[in-house]
Amino acid sequence: MKKTLPPKEKRLRSRESLYFPSVLGNKWKSIDPDIRWDISDIINHVFPREYQEKSYEYALKFVRFLLKNPRGIDKKMLSEFISANEIPSSTFYNIIIPKMVKLGILERRRESNASNPGKGWFMILKPSFAFSSHLQKLANEWKSIYKTSVSKKTD
Repeated sequence: MKKTLPPKEKRLRSRESLYFPSVLGNKWKSIDPDIRWDISDIINHVFPREYQEKSYEYALKFVRFLLKNPRGIDKKMLSEFISANEIPSSTFYNIIIPKMVKLGILERRRESNASNPGKGWFMILKPSFAFSSHLQKLANEWKSIYKTSVSKKTD
């Protein structure tokens, strides 16, 4: 008998997920609030180096570039970055950017071409707070639920 797979829409897609290594292993960085993580530690949760080495490298270079241009980068700057770093454009446009936008690390806006409206639009990419805001809310709610549960048991 052939083993059937669940329908695709029921699977967790990597483009919609974050990587968290097991807390039982030694892969976690210190969570001491006085010890600062580097951008590479954050990108490793989005594109785990162990499993997506090239995507990790491309995304890390890109985020460093983007943070040097926090007001945003346009399509021309993006094309120059991709070319200068020899990044396959299909990987960048189909994997890196969509995942970072979905997770809220990037904000993607399309602005019309005011000087030549028939020419289409410009894409602008900027760093976004949505990623940190959402994760912070998630963490704070879990903390509140946990503390409430503990306090009810001690009464």
